[in-house]
Amino acid sequence: MANAASYPEFLVSTEWLAHHLDDPRVRVLDPSTLLIPVPDNSSYNAVPAREDFDKGHVPGAAFVDA
Repeated sequence: MANAASYPEFLVSTEWLAHHLDDPRVRVLDPSTLLIPVPDNSSYNAVPAREDFDKGHVPGAAFVDA
């Protein structure tokens, strides 16, 4: 699986994003996920954080349930 360092052209600063929110060529995707610890186990359940996204997000962003 690739990590963010594999795609540096997709990473921007918050300042850059603020200046480009109205650019129709820019698309912001929010794949926020909550990691809920499993009791008596060293693993986690991954749960989409859609509720948090609905409370507030970058204007124009789309939620992605990865």
